[in-house]
Amino acid sequence: MNKKLITIATLIVFTAVLSIAYFNANVDGSDIMEEEVVEEPVVEVIEPEYRFGLSLDEYQVVQGKIKRNQTFADLVNPFNVSLQDIFTIDRISEQVHSVRKLVPSRDYTIFYKTDSLKTAAYFIYEPNATEYIIYQLEDTLAVYRKEREVQVVEKMMMGTITESLDQAIREQGGSPALVNAMADLFGWQMDMRTLRKGDWFKLIYEERRVEEEFIGVGEIIGAEFNHMNNSYLAYSYDDGSGMNYYDETGESMQKAFLRYPVEYSRISSRYNPRRFHPVLKRTRPHLGTDYAASRGTPIKAAGDGVIVARGWTNGNGNYIKIKHNGTYTTGYLHMSRFGKFKNGQRVKKGDVIGYVGKSGLATGYHLCFRFWKRGVQVDFLREKLPAEEPLAKEHVLAFETQMKLINKKLSDIQGGNADNSFSASSK
Repeated sequence: MNKKLITIATLIVFTAVLSIAYFNANVDGSDIMEEEVVEEPVVEVIEPEYRFGLSLDEYQVVQGKIKRNQTFADLVNPFNVSLQDIFTIDRISEQVHSVRKLVPSRDYTIFYKTDSLKTAAYFIYEPNATEYIIYQLEDTLAVYRKEREVQVVEKMMMGTITESLDQAIREQGGSPALVNAMADLFGWQMDMRTLRKGDWFKLIYEERRVEEEFIGVGEIIGAEFNHMNNSYLAYSYDDGSGMNYYDETGESMQKAFLRYPVEYSRISSRYNPRRFHPVLKRTRPHLGTDYAASRGTPIKAAGDGVIVARGWTNGNGNYIKIKHNGTYTTGYLHMSRFGKFKNGQRVKKGDVIGYVGKSGLATGYHLCFRFWKRGVQVDFLREKLPAEEPLAKEHVLAFETQMKLINKKLSDIQGGNADNSFSASSK
């Protein structure tokens, strides 16, 4: 009986082993027809390309720069724009940007239809880096002003003087505008002509960019300048009336007048009652300060005031005179051309009123800057000028908080061109 049971058990085990083997042989897929996998085709999605908000799929494009004496009619005539439409655009554009005010060397773009007539649909004019004007020439005639998004990027820099402030900042990748901003900021704390080799500075400032391209310098946020082992600190703070700069005690860094009315330049001749005149070849008082600069360098109003004279004389050439208050008046001589401000208009400190030239009795390109105190011409560089108002008491706590933050950033700046930058804001 036991032997029979053993034999039956053996047969059961043997049968089970064969079943498992057969199952495994089929599971490996050798005897099973594989299901065909159909791959879905990859569809490439091509995003339409736009420029100035207009689809390039719909129009052909012609780009260029305005040439001297070139008019709006000259530019659009080859694209089948009627004289009536040109006249209408000329009239309605005055409320936005007149087509009569196209400036040479500025960019323009014409969008025209892809038909055989090549009819212009839009004319785009770019008066500056941050805005563009759309002249709509198809359907309803219209003119629009559009602004590009401006990105403000905070940057940090450290430099050492080996030759000049200009050389040190440019060596670190800074622009001439940044040189000028630094000269204005510290101009009354130190004479930029007396900088020594080994003097150094740290700087936190803003760059303005459009579509990743640099378009200009924004505000200086904070700076430290070490001159002859003396440290000068500057902190930006807006008390609600605009950005101003203060030292660590809350005293204003600025005087009522700019030290350099010409973008960073050198003083080529000082106030001298007995100077030998280079043109007239005789001794004649020089009652101004000469700032040598290249032709076309912007000239800035030294302080807030009203233009009381704007014109030409044989000696002064193109000149402007600004009355600031009952005490001070300034003059700007030998300009190559004037800025946009007219006689009788109010200007603010730093507004561009003209450009360096050598008109009148002048041998080289420079600005002769005149300074009157109570009607008498005086030596601008020797005058004890009034400072801007110190920080008001109600702003001291907020200013000190900002000063601590700026000090931390300044202490983190390392030598060389740190290229430490990050996006501060977008406007």
